[in-house]
Amino acid sequence: MKNLKTLWALIAIVSLGMAAQAQYYYLPSTTNGNPGGLNTDSEYPVGGGLSTTWTAISSPNASTPQWSSINAVPFAFNFNGSAVTHYKVSTSGVLTFDTASVTPPSYTKSTLPNAGIPDKSVCIWGLAAPGANDIIVNKTFGSAPNRQHWVFFASYDAYGSSCWTYWSIVMEETSNKIYVVDQRNACTSASFSIGIQVNSTTATSVAGSPNVSPLATTDASPADNHYYEFIQGAQPANNLVGNSITVSDFLILGNAPFTMTADYLNGGANTVTSATANYSLNGGTAVSGTASGVNIASGTSATITHPAAWTPTAVGTYDVKFWTSNPNGSVDDVPANDTVYKQVVVVNSVAVRVPFIEVLTSSTCGPCAPANTTFLNLMTQQTAGDYNYLKYQMSWPGSGDPYYTTEAGTKRTYYGVNSVPNAQIDGGWNGHAGQITQNLLNSFKAVPAFIDMAGYFYVDGQTVNMDFDIDPLVSTNKNLTLNVAIFERTTTMNAKSNGETTFYHVMKKLVPDQNGTTISGMTEGQIINKTMSYTFNGSYSLPANATAPINHSVAHTVESFSDLGVMVWIQDNATKEIYQSAELVESAVGLEEPFVPAIGLYPNPARDFVTMDFRSVDEPIAGYHIVNAMGQPVASGQLDLTDSQTPGISTEALAPGLYFLNWSTERYKGTERFQVVR
Repeated sequence: MKNLKTLWALIAIVSLGMAAQAQYYYLPSTTNGNPGGLNTDSEYPVGGGLSTTWTAISSPNASTPQWSSINAVPFAFNFNGSAVTHYKVSTSGVLTFDTASVTPPSYTKSTLPNAGIPDKSVCIWGLAAPGANDIIVNKTFGSAPNRQHWVFFASYDAYGSSCWTYWSIVMEETSNKIYVVDQRNACTSASFSIGIQVNSTTATSVAGSPNVSPLATTDASPADNHYYEFIQGAQPANNLVGNSITVSDFLILGNAPFTMTADYLNGGANTVTSATANYSLNGGTAVSGTASGVNIASGTSATITHPAAWTPTAVGTYDVKFWTSNPNGSVDDVPANDTVYKQVVVVNSVAVRVPFIEVLTSSTCGPCAPANTTFLNLMTQQTAGDYNYLKYQMSWPGSGDPYYTTEAGTKRTYYGVNSVPNAQIDGGWNGHAGQITQNLLNSFKAVPAFIDMAGYFYVDGQTVNMDFDIDPLVSTNKNLTLNVAIFERTTTMNAKSNGETTFYHVMKKLVPDQNGTTISGMTEGQIINKTMSYTFNGSYSLPANATAPINHSVAHTVESFSDLGVMVWIQDNATKEIYQSAELVESAVGLEEPFVPAIGLYPNPARDFVTMDFRSVDEPIAGYHIVNAMGQPVASGQLDLTDSQTPGISTEALAPGLYFLNWSTERYKGTERFQVVR
């Protein structure tokens, strides 16, 4: 009997150990996107843009909580260490593998564990489905043995709010991980209880539950998605997880040495207070040292700085490898995720970036009117040539803007926009057009550019002729896209219902079309010249509304051919990043360049001052502002040209490096490049 008791005791100990090991811990994502990158579908309502490859498993208009149908997990999957084969989902945001459970959880969220939640459940508790578009759908992505099964709450409500939000619960084959994905959100004040409930006494919740706020914006693409990764088993004690190397993609050789940094998540249970940082270049000898100031709490991310800076020996492309070791003076429990990689290009010089703002708007959109006013006020405060912008008129709400074009519609789809007013800045910011701030603009201006562009256009009847140069300051084999847009500076005939009577920088035609022109690689110093033209056909026509947009083969919507402009920009379609933009200068004499006086700047390099030679300019005042190589403004002022034709500008406060002096008079403007040395 004693031996039997001992045996049962051992079985009990082993069982408890297995249960403890099978419970969950979670890690938040530290980069945007979907887990694993398998799901690239856009996030739209069912029947309103969502791919038809998804399968609906619930009904809309659920004023009280309801269960979905019971669905099979399409691959072998373990929950908390035990196999599960089927699940169902409540309209209140709970997926359970306990398919025999009768009462769906209420719409009122609470903390986990909770007696109202069935055993073996995954929760985004606080969702609700009172509307006609509120439907749960599912779909499987990938190939065995690495598939993901997604359960998607499409166009759902946050309970108690009349706004939409999109979330998913994801099961992953082989790893048995569960992800809760925050995908799209217009509920700025919503919050949820997010976690996994094993039973009524055991749960793992995201910090802040039941009041976890969504982080995703209104972007309908996965680009802004955030997720929580739930992992079975005991959390390792010491585990630094490499996210990314945070050194700039492009570095200016003259600004060396460079601080080597990388972003790391603490995936272990212990706070990390010390670690060894290591990096190597192009597979060379490792440079190791003790990182200072390390203090990373469990589940959070921070920058780790290597104590030894890097001074490149020459311009070129460098493969950078960065890894950590010895967290808290111990062996990393999961060494496989310690290392991150990045390709960095070292260059001799950079160009001043001209950020490009694309605004999606409509004359039938009530909120667009004040947003456009706020945006215009901000643009009028900028120095000419510092920023470029273009407006795409949209086909909704209601009958839409009569100056909507199908090409503008492709831009909406390209950026995944589903609400206006909307703005995109350099393909890297997506938000409300009326909420752009000067600080936001400055942050984009501060990003170095490695392409210069400039050129001219003239209008001959209804034909727009263009001639411009693309000057690469670095070599790249990327496939980039050249986009060209003809726009009208001011229009009035498209006024509709929102009170706006004047519209600015309205896109009329993309040249040659919405696909742009592919540029297959660029070589440093080899200027690419482009000569293009477009003829507007027929006569002016005002479409009644956006349901029958202008047919460019027979008509146009140009109100005045003397009021046209041309915008060009280079974009990476893989990332949507815009590398540079330029507004072409209008020439009244064909493609001959208009007169721009030659302004000398000396000494160059400079120490304490630079002098500008304005003797060829018969004007009283010149304004100037100086930006550094990162595009950050460092000085500005006015020069009195009546007192001296060689005014000096102090450079004593400027650090050594490359600078650009942008000057303008009433009739002319230009940019001079100079170096400061000490």
